[in-house]
Amino acid sequence: MYLRFDPGKCYSCKTCQLICSYHHTGSFWPAKSSIDVYRNPQNGYLRWSVDNSCDNCAGEEDFLCAKHCVYFALSVGGKKPEPAEKKKTSSDPGNCLGGKILRVDLGTNKIWTEDSMPYVKKTLGGRGINSLIMANEIKPGTKWNDPENLLCIGAGLLNGTLAPGSCRIDVSCISVFSGGKGSANVGGFFGPEMKYAGYDNIIITGKAEKPVYLYIHDETVEIRDAAGLWGLTVPQSEEWLRRTNNDIQLKTALIGPAGENRVRGSAVMVDGSRAAGGSGVGCVMGDKNLKGIAVRGTGKIGVADPARFMAAIAQCSRQCAEEPNVKPMRKSLTNFLSDPEFESWDRIMVVRNGQNEFVEKEKRIQLMNRETGVPTMRQGMRACHLCPTGCSSYMEIDKGRFEGMKGEGFWINTIMGHASRFDLFEPEAVVYVWLLTNQMGLDSDYVSSGISWLFECYERGYITKEDTGGVELKWGDGDALAAMIKKLAYREDIGDLLAEGALQAAEKIGQNSKYLLSHMKGQPSIEPFRVPKGWGLAVSTSPVSGRHLRGSTSGSIRFGPHPRPGTFNATDYDGQPEGVFWQARTKELEDNMGLCNYVGTWSGGNFLTPGNYVELISSALGIEVSEDELMNHYACVGRNLEKAINGLLTNLTRKDDLPPERYRKEAVISGPNKGSIADEDKYEEMLTRFYQLWNWDAQSGMQTRAGLEKLQMGDIADKLEAIGKLA
Repeated sequence: MYLRFDPGKCYSCKTCQLICSYHHTGSFWPAKSSIDVYRNPQNGYLRWSVDNSCDNCAGEEDFLCAKHCVYFALSVGGKKPEPAEKKKTSSDPGNCLGGKILRVDLGTNKIWTEDSMPYVKKTLGGRGINSLIMANEIKPGTKWNDPENLLCIGAGLLNGTLAPGSCRIDVSCISVFSGGKGSANVGGFFGPEMKYAGYDNIIITGKAEKPVYLYIHDETVEIRDAAGLWGLTVPQSEEWLRRTNNDIQLKTALIGPAGENRVRGSAVMVDGSRAAGGSGVGCVMGDKNLKGIAVRGTGKIGVADPARFMAAIAQCSRQCAEEPNVKPMRKSLTNFLSDPEFESWDRIMVVRNGQNEFVEKEKRIQLMNRETGVPTMRQGMRACHLCPTGCSSYMEIDKGRFEGMKGEGFWINTIMGHASRFDLFEPEAVVYVWLLTNQMGLDSDYVSSGISWLFECYERGYITKEDTGGVELKWGDGDALAAMIKKLAYREDIGDLLAEGALQAAEKIGQNSKYLLSHMKGQPSIEPFRVPKGWGLAVSTSPVSGRHLRGSTSGSIRFGPHPRPGTFNATDYDGQPEGVFWQARTKELEDNMGLCNYVGTWSGGNFLTPGNYVELISSALGIEVSEDELMNHYACVGRNLEKAINGLLTNLTRKDDLPPERYRKEAVISGPNKGSIADEDKYEEMLTRFYQLWNWDAQSGMQTRAGLEKLQMGDIADKLEAIGKLA
């Protein structure tokens, strides 16, 4: 018997590599695996180190790598042998941690580590640890561009294990928009690589005198000169780092020209194509003169109870396999939108910067037609680390004026932002501006909301061609959008003004332009507020401003351990605070564990639930937790830490938790939801109920001592009380 590999079916999720290492070493130790999967994200090249000849498990009943390959890229050939005595591999118990927090001061070049377990016990990991460190260490009055601002990268608790979708990291800092908690979440392979190198979190302070990058190879940590990197695009930067360090397996988190130029809407780009986009985290990295981080890890991750953990993994895998939406997702998440009747077309598409929320059917077909639209540019599919859904498209434009542009990633956000907000439905143009946004290292939501706002300002005569450098900003013009993306990244013409922040730009332009700007707490937002009410409530109340992945409900919600005890209409107000409260807590847990929301509660169906999280965490970490503890303690601690950071650093009030003014005054003008509006009185009612659920003051929305002490956060209550920010 031997193993066969079909590269055409491989999504490069590395499940085979990890299960092989576990089977032969008793730990999750990819460096010791017989299989080595890697790829170059810029040309879609996949390499698998064992070429149709691996027979390491030939005497056993199963090739576990093939058995666990959900994409059927592996198969077994040859004659099945007589059953042999099963090899016994002793498991290597651990606690699923890298074990250390890496600290770097770019101002003094000091590098040191500390034990991560004390932080894990309080918040589990990922976003929670980042929030805890920020709440403890950042002093009131600190601004986003002060050296004392912390740039925190947190790998999820389960990163590096076999947990499905365990690929996500959190990037946190002071937001360049709100001045409070900033956070962005991203998948890929960087988080697991951090763990294999021995680090659960990386905390960076200070500012370098000149451009640098951080190089990590296990215990080797160096601040290196980045003169050769500065000015390069994201794909060029990743290629430079791998070539210069002679290591194609380096995992990277870096900025493009936009971050170097301190454009507020800059992203930290992971693996060349995945964006940690919110809160201006790329701008903060650039302000520290840090081009990026390159990490290589060769260590191992063990779990506390291997047998119990693998049983939990088996259950999770069964649930994901039984989910009907898995196969469509593997053809890209946007595959659903190839159906012009798909409900999201009517629920979440904001048109022409908020003038409407309805896309005509012929435009839907023009963009997403399987014969002539976006799907024809999809050259293959990819997956993040250990992901069973594999929703990432590799795109290449092979005709027209944008021919030759290629890269990974095309998401629903692309259609919500780069298409509908600009009334742009030319397929090649939409793919081009999306990939260009990534190459520049820009947050796609900032591009979509900020530049579409400029388009409407141009339409109304608030700005002219003189301001735009001669570019006519007309709806549906992909070339104009592409030109403005470059102007934003390089701070040219009016792009220089928008680079300082859309709200700041509106204050300078005046003429009612601020009313047209869709923003939450200063951060431009592409989100809908008039039709899906729970979605709008979550975006409005998000502590990190203007993003839907802090509790937005995507339809029917599962409450508690039962599959579907009740559902409600996403366009009604009834029940939405409870739905958002539940979803916000599960998302907090998923971010702390490092799980993708597409295999978690947000996707519903047969995907993972808090009941699964109990088994995964307890068996991996070795600290027994219950569902009640996860939902009503750990999740609440995380949210309250972010809320407290806002209290310590900003003067945000209840009014900042309301949708943008335009959505409260102008209704949808056509389509099945004609007349829908973000009714201010109804939103106020939802806010009051939402605050009550979190044990905050029902009127002001401020935190209370009783609520914080219930979560063993008395020290945070003391800090808030000292500056008058406690109800």
